[in-house]
Amino acid sequence: MPLHLRSAGVPALKHYGMGVGYRYPHEYEGADVEQQYLPDELVARRYYLPTDHGYEATIGERMERRATARTVARETGRTPKDPNPGPKVSMRTGDSILRTRESNRKKLAETERRDAAD
Repeated sequence: MPLHLRSAGVPALKHYGMGVGYRYPHEYEGADVEQQYLPDELVARRYYLPTDHGYEATIGERMERRATARTVARETGRTPKDPNPGPKVSMRTGDSILRTRESNRKKLAETERRDAAD
């Protein structure tokens, strides 16, 4: 396993190269980074070659787009996204969950007020 992929649980291990140079893909636009994940002797090997039939054609197109995007990123020097992004306010699922939770809190507070008045 390449050293940059090894976990450096103890800061002293970084001295030996463990975890140094790792790029977290989700910090980059498109969550895809050109980074070596295989040992040197396996890098040039292709393990999957999609055909032009059915869904494999779609997979092949995606692989091709990613390869093109990596090439463009390499040439333009793509920089990472904001490493400390703020919370996303407009998450559809999250918003509905929060609305439901707030509605239930209001109902509970109203019920408790009625019970306290009795």
